[in-house]
Amino acid sequence: MKPLNFILLLFLSFLEICFALKPNFSAETRLRLENFHNDTISTASTASYLRSRLNLDLTSRFYKIYFQLQDSRLLGNQENSPGIAGGINTSPAFHQIYGELNSPFGGRNKIRFGRFEMPLGNQRLFSKNNWNNQGRSFEGLTNTRKTKRGDVLFFHLINADLYPMNDQFDYIIDGVYGSAKVNFTRPPEQTIDSESTFSKKSPLSLEYYIFNENIVINPGTNTKRRQTLGFRLTKSFKRINIETEYAYQTGKFYLDEIKASLASINIEIPLNFSPYIKSLSFSKEYISGDEYLLGGSDGELGGFAKPFGAAHKFHGYYDNPLHKKFLNNTHAGLNEWFFETNHKLLFGINLSIKYHDFKDAIDLEPYGRELDFELSKDLPFGGEIIQGYSNYYSKNRGRLEAAYLMIVIKI
Repeated sequence: MKPLNFILLLFLSFLEICFALKPNFSAETRLRLENFHNDTISTASTASYLRSRLNLDLTSRFYKIYFQLQDSRLLGNQENSPGIAGGINTSPAFHQIYGELNSPFGGRNKIRFGRFEMPLGNQRLFSKNNWNNQGRSFEGLTNTRKTKRGDVLFFHLINADLYPMNDQFDYIIDGVYGSAKVNFTRPPEQTIDSESTFSKKSPLSLEYYIFNENIVINPGTNTKRRQTLGFRLTKSFKRINIETEYAYQTGKFYLDEIKASLASINIEIPLNFSPYIKSLSFSKEYISGDEYLLGGSDGELGGFAKPFGAAHKFHGYYDNPLHKKFLNNTHAGLNEWFFETNHKLLFGINLSIKYHDFKDAIDLEPYGRELDFELSKDLPFGGEIIQGYSNYYSKNRGRLEAAYLMIVIKI
């Protein structure tokens, strides 16, 4: 290529970037009021959380730049300096900020780099944790390749880099997450980073994954490594939808070997003929536990770790720490089943009812039982209003209650 032609090509590419990007602005604010009550110690607590997001999406045929500025705060927190003139306010931060190349060099790849949300599958292992007032985002690089069978996502996440000139205490996650259709029916449009839903005429859908977590304590000597591999299947029949997932975890934590597993199954029955009951579903969730809890004299760690997975979606809205946070491989696990009904009421109001039964995964000792109610309604000007109530009964702690009211406004 002649130099003049090359310069002209670069100039045209620059013009496309500058003028062909289509800006799209949006905004969202969310207020959530929470109340907790404990009969055992006769205490109650209330809190008010506010989250505001400003979004700017610059998109062209080949490029995309996305900015999501977020302000997240507990109302009344002294760090906010409420009512104080001249105080130091909480600083907003970018929840997401990334660049994206679509089909670079004429291929089928989509490369994303920066800070971004990365919900995968049904979010058991990687979620965006939207309930949390800050949410969850990752930093790193992803490459999504489209194939005839489905998408394949390659990701490299830098979860911690404390010393840029030294690998000590680095926490790196590398993995692959793919999707495929087992039969030859043309699949519905779906990407692996979208929240999965059932389709009435969908074929057997397979999602598979493997990822490695590498935590360097001292380079060349002490390293924590944890590998997770698994699959997820979904299938919709005429009157029933089935979803199941299984994952196995291995690796080494200092001198202890990791041997853990996760299994789940969800059976949903749509009731399209009923005017007020939309669906019934039954779910079983199993997360293996470690018998010795503190590291194990047997040299094995049996607790399945899912530090980035969703909690409320599968384990109820009352935040009992015994069966909500599986951050490492030293916990008693969870053996849970829950039943859910979804209803369509008058005036466009939706009602969800869930009943949970929680036990540990080792001795099947009861944690407790939980009953959740959630009412939701879309607002005419954009957004929604959600009201929830949870009643948790624990043998040792008595009756525990939680309630919340959440208002979301979107522009």
